[in-house]
Amino acid sequence: MDLSHYADVIKKLTTLYYEPDFSSLFEQLTEGESKSTRFLIKMEVKRLSTPTRRILDFRQRTTSGVIPYECDGILHHMMPTAIKLLETLLVQHQGHYTLGVYEEVLAYQVSERSKSVAERDVVTLDPAAAFAVEPVQYASYFIRNEERMHYSSGIKMRIGERFVDAMTSDISTSGIKVKVGKNSDIAVGSLVNVNFSSLRQEYANHFLRDFFAYKLMGIDEEEKFDYLRLMRIDDSTELDTFITTLITQNKSKYKVNVRYQEENVVVKGYEQFFLPRMSGLPLYVSNADKPVLSHLLLNENNRGVYDYWVNEESKSQLEACWQSPWMQTLMQGNERIETTIYSFYYTQNGHIYFYAADAQSLAKSGSKALFLAFACQRPNFRVFKLSLNPTVFDEKKHLLEVENQHQALGTQTLAALQDIRWVGLLQDITNENVLNDYKAYAQQGSDFNQLHQYRLPVAEQRAQLSQFKYVQLRKESRFSYKTAIVASNTERSIKGWSNDFSTEGLQVELETPMDVQIGQRIYLELPMLQKLSKKVALANLPYSVVGCNKAKTVLHLQIVGDKATHIGCQFFNLLISSNKDKLKSMPEPSQSPGVTAVLRNMYCHHLATMPLYIHKVNTSYQIDRIGISQCENSLLPLFECFGQAETPYNLYPLLGDNSIRHTLDEALEGLESTYRPWQQVLYITIASSDSAVETRFEKDFDDEHERRQFVSHSLQKGAFFAIQVMLSRTGRPDMEFIEKELNYVSHYAIHRAQKLEDELWRVRGVVDLIDVSEELLYRLGLRRTS
Repeated sequence: MDLSHYADVIKKLTTLYYEPDFSSLFEQLTEGESKSTRFLIKMEVKRLSTPTRRILDFRQRTTSGVIPYECDGILHHMMPTAIKLLETLLVQHQGHYTLGVYEEVLAYQVSERSKSVAERDVVTLDPAAAFAVEPVQYASYFIRNEERMHYSSGIKMRIGERFVDAMTSDISTSGIKVKVGKNSDIAVGSLVNVNFSSLRQEYANHFLRDFFAYKLMGIDEEEKFDYLRLMRIDDSTELDTFITTLITQNKSKYKVNVRYQEENVVVKGYEQFFLPRMSGLPLYVSNADKPVLSHLLLNENNRGVYDYWVNEESKSQLEACWQSPWMQTLMQGNERIETTIYSFYYTQNGHIYFYAADAQSLAKSGSKALFLAFACQRPNFRVFKLSLNPTVFDEKKHLLEVENQHQALGTQTLAALQDIRWVGLLQDITNENVLNDYKAYAQQGSDFNQLHQYRLPVAEQRAQLSQFKYVQLRKESRFSYKTAIVASNTERSIKGWSNDFSTEGLQVELETPMDVQIGQRIYLELPMLQKLSKKVALANLPYSVVGCNKAKTVLHLQIVGDKATHIGCQFFNLLISSNKDKLKSMPEPSQSPGVTAVLRNMYCHHLATMPLYIHKVNTSYQIDRIGISQCENSLLPLFECFGQAETPYNLYPLLGDNSIRHTLDEALEGLESTYRPWQQVLYITIASSDSAVETRFEKDFDDEHERRQFVSHSLQKGAFFAIQVMLSRTGRPDMEFIEKELNYVSHYAIHRAQKLEDELWRVRGVVDLIDVSEELLYRLGLRRTS
């Protein structure tokens, strides 16, 4: 039988083949046809929708213009026009490269060859097109927590004085999708009153005679019809109950729309890859009148930011920053805050004294040079980026996950969470160049006493610590303990002190940098602890470096050899078991999953950095997802610069240079999921005249003069960004965290659930992007021209 008369229907059905409701759509589009015709159409659609790995190679069929094009691990060779067609077809077929797609591109190429040169299509490929990425909207699952069912029913809409008859496409308690004819002339944002006329006749409920208020949120335009997305703003509890019952009773009869739950799996799954590995420390500030730091959210990577502020009594002095005049000044307004905090500490008579100030207060007071001159000489000098966003506690959003997991919160706990007024992030952006640049501020004959105004008062441990729920990587608990150490390698010995220890490792801080590499062996001496032990010699203890900061003053060490015979391991085992009541362990995070869920949700609304996700595609890595939120982010203009209407986010400024991508690929290959992040600072310039992009890693400049000149010229040419790139390798996805949503999708569309799970298992790394542009310009004494 000749199916050419049904070509349009077949083409339409191939684009719908992977939809969960394909069967019902097939019935609608072939209504009126005989059984044999419908059978043949279905067989042809099935054939064309079969996945394929066939290569499109036109090098032997044309004389010029063919270029290589890799897609889903397959290397094709095509004309730019054919590439454009292939990309369009893949979008239409939900990313599936099928036999039908292959045949259509092949037919197009044959058609083009039969034309004269003047008649052929011409397409110039945008070099940035290959770098478009799909956004992951953090915290967007808050509005997608209910069932939505495909349900066709007649309704009557009232817009102003006009009445319009329409049909529902799907329905939930909070909204409906409505099918209307073309050119319905209804503006987005309009108030639409809806009467469920068909449901009223079928169920004869008196309240269905009323009109219910909805708001038009958007319009999806199709070839023959438009679909209106209406959000309900009516608060009728009777309608809530009715629609919930309707969906429950008809699940077996009508298809449940799982698209929103699919998006929940995507959002929560990608969040769970990044949040436990983010390097910044989320913090929460309460009390609008006199702000105080009330909550902190910890993970393995940001624990070092918290540990830095711990004093000799194992109490965090980070809270003391909120008692300082400069912080109180910063928070007088109710606007977003982004600033740099400089800090250092020194030890006297067994006490640790912290000094801290922000960039703005130092500039205004005239103490910038004096403070930095002293600070940069200290081995514990740190530079932090602080971001704070005003917030209002929203029970409907922030308690959603708590309610879903049936995790009750006490009255006092809930009141404390409701009092949170600011959500922020503290990030350590110290590196070797930062330290070298600030050493230019060194002064002779300055009076250290002038800095007492920046000494932090001793703060009590009041902020509640919580920890992200995630697949645990650390094997054992740590204890906070500062004691003198001497670290030695083959070249020199350097004094320092411990920050914390466990039986199998320590974190130590040195007075001066030690030239070490990951995996290198060093030897420790513990002179103060030696006084506690007469039986063993606490010297020449072998440890391996498993991590260090860029300045190489903070080293993360683990024992070398068998823990049963390692003297250091034996000593610390004995020390812990004998002093459980005396040892000050690291402050334990709250074990309340309800509190952690609320804090996590609040931070996701105010995401302060931009995470990127790296997938393994066959044998290569591909960055194709970017995390965003509703909160303002200074890096958005960079990634929107080359965006298009359908793909607003584009990584061309970051990855357009092949050497940058190669560096990231090599770094990821050398990482393990238990390692601390690899980090580098990347400079990016986009010229105003022609949008030309130039990128350089900070480490690749020959000297300080060349680096400064690059920044100066960049500011004159156009937009300039300095980005701290933090790369972490991911482990397996935390399927337990998304189990509820994934099981729901599996129940109604198992193939979609499998596709989502496969996508998450292909994630190999996350990149945390931190905008450090303003801090760089501040220390170099440069300003933007506009």
